Amino acid sequence: MFGRYERDFEYSDADVKLRIDRSGTIPVYTRDCNGAHVEKYLTGDYNAIHICPVEPVNLPEEITHHLEIAFPEIVLPPEVKQTIYLKFPVETGVFFEIHREMDVLDIFSFVPTRFSLYGRPDAGVITRWYRSDLYSCVPATDLHREGVLELALVNHCATTVEISRAVFDSHHMTIFYGERVGMTATMEVWSPAIAQTTFATTPPPGCPNRSIDLYTSQKFPVGPMKGYMMESGMT
Repeated sequence: MFGRYERDFEYSDADVKLRIDRSGTIPVYTRDCNGAHVEKYLTGDYNAIHICPVEPVNLPEEITHHLEIAFPEIVLPPEVKQTIYLKFPVETGVFFEIHREMDVLDIFSFVPTRFSLYGRPDAGVITRWYRSDLYSCVPATDLHREGVLELALVNHCATTVEISRAVFDSHHMTIFYGERVGMTATMEVWSPAIAQTTFATTPPPGCPNRSIDLYTSQKFPVGPMKGYMMESGMT
């Protein structure tokens, strides 16, 4: 499903049916999936349609731009680096290309959405919450539902730390796709209660194609690539 399509566009599989009908005076985009039907009329002249995974924090509406992944607890000794693999939920974006500019047309997902609160009620952040198993190598995934996050854990502390969740700022995500959907990130632990997560901009193996950055395509202002500072613990 992921890729670039010409103006006369139609795609269907067991999960979803996408189409642009140009038989009328105004082209009509339709999507049928999860028992829902979406229909949008397209004005203006577009060059192509692009479908790719996007930052998984948009549905059912824009409540948060933070993704929290919970996983079985891992014990990390002092001054140790350990790479783990986690799964994350996939959301799919449909973009139309007009004069080399990308505008989002639709976003959908086959994964149920759950939310949580990271931190105190008076100072914390709402997160898109997702539970993953813990893997020592790249796991098999359902391409349209699950991506793989390669996460390097780095303990800068002089003490052992316990980690069972990571929080990310989706404004700085770089998502790639190919054989699977993938991201690469680092979690640097500075104390038993403080860590920072950042994303790499190099593609993981088997994921040569970079997705369209949703926040860039929507012209949202995005700050420097500083990641997210977790200041409310990692368990």
